[in-house]
Amino acid sequence: MATIRYYLRTKSANSKIQIQLSISRDLKLRTSTDLVVNHLDWSSDTNLPKQNNPENKILTRQLRELSNHLLNEYNSDFVAGVIFDTNWLKEKLNKYFRRIDEKEDDSIFVNYLGNFIDFKKGIASYTDSTIGKYNNLKDRFSEYQKKKKKNFLIEDLSGKVLIDFKNYLIVDCGLMETTATRFIKNLKTVIFDSRNNGKQIHHQIAGFSTGTTNSEHKVFLSLQEIGKIKEIVTLNADWNLAKDWLILGCYLGQRASDLLRMTKRMIYTKTDADGNSFRFIEIKQQKTGEKVVIPLHDEVEEILKKYNGDFPPVFANNPDSNSVLFNRHIKKVCELAGIHDMVKGKYFNEVTKKNEIVETEKCKLVSSHVCRRSFATNFYGNKMFTTPQLMAITGHKSEAQFLNYIGRTADDWAMQTAKTFKELSNQKIS
Repeated sequence: MATIRYYLRTKSANSKIQIQLSISRDLKLRTSTDLVVNHLDWSSDTNLPKQNNPENKILTRQLRELSNHLLNEYNSDFVAGVIFDTNWLKEKLNKYFRRIDEKEDDSIFVNYLGNFIDFKKGIASYTDSTIGKYNNLKDRFSEYQKKKKKNFLIEDLSGKVLIDFKNYLIVDCGLMETTATRFIKNLKTVIFDSRNNGKQIHHQIAGFSTGTTNSEHKVFLSLQEIGKIKEIVTLNADWNLAKDWLILGCYLGQRASDLLRMTKRMIYTKTDADGNSFRFIEIKQQKTGEKVVIPLHDEVEEILKKYNGDFPPVFANNPDSNSVLFNRHIKKVCELAGIHDMVKGKYFNEVTKKNEIVETEKCKLVSSHVCRRSFATNFYGNKMFTTPQLMAITGHKSEAQFLNYIGRTADDWAMQTAKTFKELSNQKIS
């Protein structure tokens, strides 16, 4: 039977307390606990501190708790067939006292996150955008740790810590709640990855809800509004180009980063079994790395004819500048089209330099992302299209993700089902 004994090797005011784990007559493991005591306060009879002051009583309790812990660890590892040596004892002590290398130990969350990022960089399915969001998480959490003056272990990340971190993102960093929620969602992804790699995580994490990134403020252009945009006449060349790109985007369902790099070289024709020919455009999405194939709508074909079968010219050679100019011009295009309905949405405040939810004219809230959301929203619910068909174009991975994107809720599902029930009832009557 394994036993534990404490002893001193020196006689000084700060003598280190040694530990001996006796496993058998021939196997005795010894090392220092690094706890200290005045040798005058040590009892050679009990091999523990004398009970002559509150500090020694606390130290005695700590040593007894350590003994119980080590014996439990020994019993567990003995059954598992672990080989016992001094390194085993030192590792158990370091873990118990949480003595860790703050630069290397991947039990520290930011260290594990750094390794997580490095590993994902080597996986083809992980794009620069995805890597970027985890680098952003690492930066934000590192700043949070500085404020808290603590390096969090993975197992320290409880529901309470996640809530506090989310509040930090909103209050201290000025992020919108939906953005902060995405940070928490990504943080949970890393925590669960650590569990899959043998790390201990806090019991609250599995059932912790990150909240929803869904928002009621989903700005999109209806088919009627797109019709208004088609009708505007302007002498400004950039606004005319923006108008055409905006209409194209609403029927192609892609992000600006993909939309604005489309060319006629991506278009091909395919013939079905009945001899009907259809035109498609194939593009690999920059953000996801997914290949999508999009059939060309008549509205798209009409605009391509204006440019001899090609897409309109872009606004700048630099992709970032191109997107910025597109965003700027389509706001003016929508203003000219009379899209002035008062709606709530995300608006960048030039004074505070932060995004805010405000109620203003829709033309002011339009951004390049309105293209993809308008496509998804306008064609969702149309009986001629299934949700998987639309997802194949937008690139969403799941139906839940798609519905969250366009802002559909359980009530919307219920209404759609109710309408179907009514149609079935009418069919029986007729």
